Amino acid sequence: MFSLVAVSAQLAEQLVAIETGGDDAVHQARTRVRRLRSILSVYRKAFEREEATRLRERLKQLGDRLGAARDLEVRALALEDLLEADTDPEVVDRAEALAASVRAEYEVAVRDLLSRLRSRGHRRLLADVIAFAAAPPLSDLGRDHPRRVMKKGLKKALKRVRHAHGESLEERHETRKAARRLRYAADAVADDLGRDAVHLSASAEAVQDALGDHRDLALLARYLREHDLPSLAQRCEQRADEALDGAREALENLLG
Repeated sequence: MFSLVAVSAQLAEQLVAIETGGDDAVHQARTRVRRLRSILSVYRKAFEREEATRLRERLKQLGDRLGAARDLEVRALALEDLLEADTDPEVVDRAEALAASVRAEYEVAVRDLLSRLRSRGHRRLLADVIAFAAAPPLSDLGRDHPRRVMKKGLKKALKRVRHAHGESLEERHETRKAARRLRYAADAVADDLGRDAVHLSASAEAVQDALGDHRDLALLARYLREHDLPSLAQRCEQRADEALDGAREALENLLG
C-alpha cells in the first residue's frame, strides 16, 4: 500500500550500498527517506496516528544525517562544475583547493554516518520500517476508504504548493519542499490513480528540480563570495537566475 514495501526495500538496499562504497548511495538513501516521510505525512489519515508519527520522526533523524553528508558532496561537485577552459589559472587553483577541502569534510561526514549505520539503534529502525511497510497499522478510514484518502491527500499537498509562495531564498525553499512532497505522494499512488497521479508527479518534479538548482547555486554563490572568488560567484548567480526562470514556468504549469 502506498508503495511502502518497494520504497522501504530500496532504502535498505541503498543503506547497504553506503557501507560498501556504492556510487550515489547517500543521495539515493536520502531520497528514499524523504519518500517514506512524504507518504506518512500526506496520507497520515490512512494510518494509526501515533505509530506513523513516531516512525516519521525517527526517519527524520536518519534523513538529517544523510543530508549532512549529501550537502557537502553536492557543494564539492558544484565547485568542480564551475571551472571552465577560460577560467583564470589562479582562480582554478583556489577553487580546486576549496573543493578538496569540502570533499575532506564530506569524508568525515560519511565516516560519522557509517558509525550510525552500524549501530544497534539503526538496525532497529530499519527493522521497524520494513515491518511497518509489510503490515501498515491502518486507521478505519485507511482500511475502508483508501482511494478517498489518496485523493484528499493529493489535493491538500497541491494546495500546500499553491500557498507556499514568496521571493526570499527560504520561502522558495518551502515551495520546493512542498513540490517534492507532492511529487513523492503522487508517485506512491500512481498504480491506483493512474495518469492523473503520473502527470502531477512529473509537474511537481519540474518545480522541485528547478528550485533545487536555484537554491544550490545561490548558496554556492554566497559561499564563493565569502571565500573571495567573485568571478565564480557571478557565474553561479547567472546560472541561478536561469534556474529561477525555469522554476517560475514549471510552477505555472503545475498550478495552472
